[in-house]
Parts: sequence; structure tokens; C-alpha cells
Amino acid sequence: MLCVLKKWCDLDQQILVPKKLSATRGWYPGYVLTVLGLVSILNYYDRNLITILVEPMKRDLHLSDSDIGLLTGIGFALMYSILGIPMARLADRHGRARVLAAALAVWSLMTVLSGRAIDFTTMLLARAGVGIGEAGGLPATHALVADYFSPASRGRALSVIGICGGLGISLALAGGGLINDWRGWRIAFYLGGLPGLLLSGLVLFTVRERESMNPLVTARQPAIKLQTVFVTLWRRRSYVHLCIGLGIAAIGAYGQFAWTPAFLMRSYHLSAGLAGSYYSAAVGPATMIAVFIGGALNDWLVKRDRRWPFWLLAFCFAVNVPASLILFLVHNFALAMTMTLLTTVVGSLWVAPSYAIVQNLAGPQMRAIAAAIYMMIVNIVGLGLGPYVTGLLSDALTPKWGDSALAVSLCWVTMTCAVGVVSFLFATRTVAADMDEALTMPGGTAR
Repeated sequence: MLCVLKKWCDLDQQILVPKKLSATRGWYPGYVLTVLGLVSILNYYDRNLITILVEPMKRDLHLSDSDIGLLTGIGFALMYSILGIPMARLADRHGRARVLAAALAVWSLMTVLSGRAIDFTTMLLARAGVGIGEAGGLPATHALVADYFSPASRGRALSVIGICGGLGISLALAGGGLINDWRGWRIAFYLGGLPGLLLSGLVLFTVRERESMNPLVTARQPAIKLQTVFVTLWRRRSYVHLCIGLGIAAIGAYGQFAWTPAFLMRSYHLSAGLAGSYYSAAVGPATMIAVFIGGALNDWLVKRDRRWPFWLLAFCFAVNVPASLILFLVHNFALAMTMTLLTTVVGSLWVAPSYAIVQNLAGPQMRAIAAAIYMMIVNIVGLGLGPYVTGLLSDALTPKWGDSALAVSLCWVTMTCAVGVVSFLFATRTVAADMDEALTMPGGTAR
């Protein structure tokens, strides 16, 4: 992988990097991206490990579906989202690598402590702690990628981060389920958190800060005021439509992801290890391949028309609706796995394009904070409400629908994806002008 990344880095240096920035050896950006990829693996592993451990945790800690929804949703998402902007400000002002290393250490420690939970309250505190740590993860990671890779290859570089995230999800589902069957869910949390404590040292001591890849910016400028950031991004209407559309659509996407393993266990009477293995086999490779294709497709399409990334997002969420309804309403395991594969593909194609859109719509001084605002909205609304609303509806529908209540609940929340499609189509009207403004105004403010 380093050979491929080195070619991207050399291309970046030929296209955009000023002479004073090109002094960095050609292999080093590839190394940085590799380390950030490992961080992304642990980011998504620790965040999603709880998904495959829902049923044994529910049994041992005497939890309801609503409780599980809170733990997988707002219990994690609230702190993760609220602290995203302050963490991003710290990253932009005091060093993205240092903030990332500290964040990784915190969420890894809290993942270990999740294995010590004795009831709903202690598990909720541990999940909030994971959210606090991971609040500094993605914004700093994406900003570092944007610093080392030009817009010409940024979509592909971000797709590597997305692929590693997919690998982390796959390992969490398969590995977490198998570890649960072997030694229990507590051991799964212990083993999930320990590697991050070691990797945080590698990030701290080997990842160097680098100036912006924007050729108009040759030295790091003073951080702009938070109010100016909000005003500037609010004027870029395509950024606003992206945040609104993905926030609403993510209710269905996150609700579906958090509860599908439990749906498979309940509907087809599978153990956590078996459900995790089947689900991981469908989700893991499809996620990684689709994220990479999405990044490459974004880089190819955006050269032809800068509206294409939003059209791609609209297509993905539009296809997800009927595929999800078939998954949850037709009781056939082979068909369920086929639809899981399809929803995973369309649910992963948009990941790298959406990240690239955020970075391309932000000025060079607002990269981390623009990513944090985007993630705050998507996670408070989508990740926060999706799993919780799904669990709440499942509990409410159980008296009437019995064992089918979860499936019916999942069908209802999936319909939010259709609402997001409309917002993405609105964004295509201004995205070209908004990107022009971001490229020509290095500080992100009107001149």
C-alpha cells in the first residue's frame, strides 16, 4: 500500500506543493496515511464493538431495547458530537497529531473500562468516555490527510481512511462476536481497547505537523474566530444541505447498522459469534471495496461536474430504502444476506465523497472544524437518534408485533433516507460556487 501512496504523494508535490513544503521526503506522507489508517481501524472497532455484543449485554445487565438504543446512540453520540468542535479547535491551533494521540489514548482506555460495567449507568458513563475520546479522532485525522494530500488525490486518500474504518467494523463484528462466544463480552472490550494505548504513542512521536496543501497558504495563520467559521460555512449553502441531508438520512443508516446484528440473532436464532461472522463477511469486504471505489469515483466524477458527489449521495440513499425494506420484511436468510450486501455497498459509496466535499468546501484554516461541525450534526441527529428511536419503537411495538417488533421499527426509521435525498439534490445548485469561494479565500472569510 505504501508504494501506491507514494505515487499519490509524488503527484501532489508536482501539482500543488510549494517548494518549501516539498522538502518532506516522498515516502513520509504514505507513512502518515498508514498510521492514520491504523487509528481509523481502532476508531471504528472500539466504537462499533458494542453492536455485536448487544444481546449478551442485554441479558447480563438486564437492559431493554431502549437502554441498548441509548448506549449505542445518544449515550455515545452526545459527548462525541458536542466536543467535536472544541477538539477540532485544539487540533487546528495546537497540533493535529498531538490532539489525535491524546484522543486515541482516552477512547482506548474507556473501551477497556466498558468491560468493567456492572449496570446501565456504568456502561453509559463508559460509552460517554469513548465518545469524548473519539470526538478528537475524525476531525484531526481528516485535517491531517488534507494537509498531506492535494484535492487531486484527497478523495482517494480519504477513501483509505474509510477502508480502514470498514476493516475496523468488520473486525469488531467478527472478532468481537467470536471473543464473546469464547470468553464473554467483557474480555471483548478489554482486548479491543489495549492496542490503542500503544498506537497513541506512535502517533505522538512519529507523525509530524505539516502546513496546508493550499498553495496560497505558506505559513499557518492565526485561527479565525468561531463565529466567523459558522457564518462562512452557513453562506456555503451546499455545506448546509450536506449536513441537513446526511443528518436526517443517518437516522435510518445508523439505526439499521446498530440493530441489524440483533435482528439477525432474533429472526434466525443465531449466536453473537455466528451472527457476527455472517454479518462481517457481508459488511466488511463490501464496505472496504465500496469506500475505495467511492473515493476514486468521486475524484473522477468531480473533474467532470462538481455536482456529481451530491448526485452520488442521492443515488445511494434512494437505493437503500427498497433494499432495506426487503431485508427486514422478507424472512429468507440468503435474501437477507444479499440485501445486507447491497445496503452496505450503497451505504459505503458515499463515505469518501462526503468527507471530500466537507474538506473541499472548507477554507484551509477551517478543515478540522468544518469536519467537526459536519460530524456533530450527523452524529447528534443520526447516530444519536437512530439507534435510540429504533429501540424505543421496538419496545413500543412489542405488545402488538412480538418478535417482529424490531423489524417493523427498522422499516420505519429507514424511511428517513428518502428525506435526505431531497436535501442532496438542493445542494447541487450552489456547490460549484461554494467550492470556488473556498479555493480562493484561504482564510475562509470574505474579502
